[in-house]
Amino acid sequence: MLRTTLLTLGLICTGLPAAAQSQDPIQQILANFDQIDSNDDGVISRAEYLDLQAARWPQIDRNGDGYLTEDDFPRFAANRARRQLAKASYLDANGDGRISQSEFVNGPAPVFRNADSNADGFLTRSEVQAAAS
Repeated sequence: MLRTTLLTLGLICTGLPAAAQSQDPIQQILANFDQIDSNDDGVISRAEYLDLQAARWPQIDRNGDGYLTEDDFPRFAANRARRQLAKASYLDANGDGRISQSEFVNGPAPVFRNADSNADGFLTRSEVQAAAS
């Protein structure tokens, strides 16, 4: 099922924590292009990207409180948590110091935007490959 596949992809497009993130975000998109392209039309739409973000939320909000905070990182990674949250502060639209599910899912998507070289709201495999090189 698509949702199950998306949950196994790891955390992409934000630089936030993941249990075992071994590839950079654009490489993850490239490696999982066909699974993210849920309607098999050969492109990843902004809507498909939003579906991916929504499907990944339970993996990111590890304590289930509806927000991404330092509490969602393992205790031994407190310093890393602060650095990662500082990098993702652009997602904190209301400035309350934490990232809600809505802010995460609907917020800016720099990896998507940067890979979408013609700014048409769709990622082709060639655009993702170009962004990866």
